[in-house]
Amino acid sequence: MSALPLHHIEVPAPSGTAPLAIGSFPEIGSYTTAGFAHRHDFYEVLHITGGSGTHVVDFVHYQIKPPVMYFLSPGQVHFWDCETPLQGRVLVFTEDFMLGRASERGMGDEPPCFDVLSENAELRLDAAGDRAISDLLVPIEQEYHRREAGHTCVSRAYLNILLVTAYRMRAFAPATAEHRSSALARRFVRLAAEHDADEPSVRAYADKLGVTASHLTEVVKQATGRTPGQVIRGALALEAKRMLALTELNAAQVASALGFTDPSYFGRFFKRETGVSPLGFRRVIREKYQNAREMSL
Repeated sequence: MSALPLHHIEVPAPSGTAPLAIGSFPEIGSYTTAGFAHRHDFYEVLHITGGSGTHVVDFVHYQIKPPVMYFLSPGQVHFWDCETPLQGRVLVFTEDFMLGRASERGMGDEPPCFDVLSENAELRLDAAGDRAISDLLVPIEQEYHRREAGHTCVSRAYLNILLVTAYRMRAFAPATAEHRSSALARRFVRLAAEHDADEPSVRAYADKLGVTASHLTEVVKQATGRTPGQVIRGALALEAKRMLALTELNAAQVASALGFTDPSYFGRFFKRETGVSPLGFRRVIREKYQNAREMSL
């Protein structure tokens, strides 16, 4: 959809490749602290115990103040401006690894933890939280290197414990909706973020999810406080922001890439959603990034 670099898990396991990797920043690779905007097709958990700088995730600037964690979902755009080298662990894994085989889980039983955590990518840790996270990452790293019988199941179990622990630290108040309803809402939000429909309409997404548009509207509004239409428009506006800020595509090309047949309608849509024109947004955000980089030099 865009010209942004897309990174894959390329870290070799001790014997072959695997859908999970863990190690220090140098061990996982230079892309973990890349200074250019990019996105991943995998999940990433970063536990930073030392270092300083700025981490920018979808236009939100986070000052790195260890101990701290960052959670990145596939498709999120981010980059780093490190002042001193980062220390800690990087854990990357695919969605298939996190969910396991279909036979191991019921439909929609995946934990909501990562979706909630990545909504605000940063989680500050106190001393006790830092120790708790470190204690959970150690066995995952041991299983990754030892590769003993059953290591995949054990690693997945520790991963889920890690995510639930971080989820609880976030002190998120669970929604009162039934689990199946909130799972449906999460699936819809994920599809909207991926623009995974022939047409960006509530009915198209409802058909894809096998429910009625009215049921989807009720569930999504209860779980998120927004209508499906608002979620879809928000996801489109965010992707447009990414492409305007981080590629050289002009407004008409961005409109076409996002499925708008009329560039002028895209311009009106973008201004309605963001309060500024596409080219106005590009100018302001690039000036902001440039000024931030000049101040860090």
